[in-house]
Amino acid sequence: MVYPTDTAYGLGVDALNSRAVARLYRLKGRNFAKPVHVVVTSLQMAKQYVFFDEQSTALFRHFLPGPLSLVLPLKPKIPASVRKLSAGSGRLGIRMPKNKIALSLVRKLGRPITATSANFAGGRTPYSIAETLKEFQTKIRQPDLYLDAGRLPKRRPSTLVEIRHGKIRILRKGPLSKKLILKALHNA
Repeated sequence: MVYPTDTAYGLGVDALNSRAVARLYRLKGRNFAKPVHVVVTSLQMAKQYVFFDEQSTALFRHFLPGPLSLVLPLKPKIPASVRKLSAGSGRLGIRMPKNKIALSLVRKLGRPITATSANFAGGRTPYSIAETLKEFQTKIRQPDLYLDAGRLPKRRPSTLVEIRHGKIRILRKGPLSKKLILKALHNA
């Protein structure tokens, strides 16, 4: 399914369904060695799958919902589909977009959905359903459902932050600067 987030249109499947996760990778033409993040609706939901420390908890509470993805260590006993989304890294990206539609989908399902841009691997970030349709028009596989929320404001994808041994690392620059992230931690 194609759905809107606070940054762009995403491709979402039930993150706990192994067949759906495998189909997502095929649909996107994505290498299984590349991770895919998930959307959650709360810190409590996220804690079912990954470990949080003081810093990651502070960032979650300060910036989410919003354009931040936290890459955190997986818990040992999680579904195989979620482990597959980590691409063998032992870490999973957690996202909680500031978008009512995205959060409603996860709330209704009762578990995380995937959060990857609604394009073919290496394609342009889509800000409208028309851009997504164009992206997949020549592909054999198509998304099953498109939720059209109109044209989204052009924003960079979420800031991707990893915290290891107390050190903050920006894996992808986005709307939130490292300075802003460090300030939030300092004030926590």
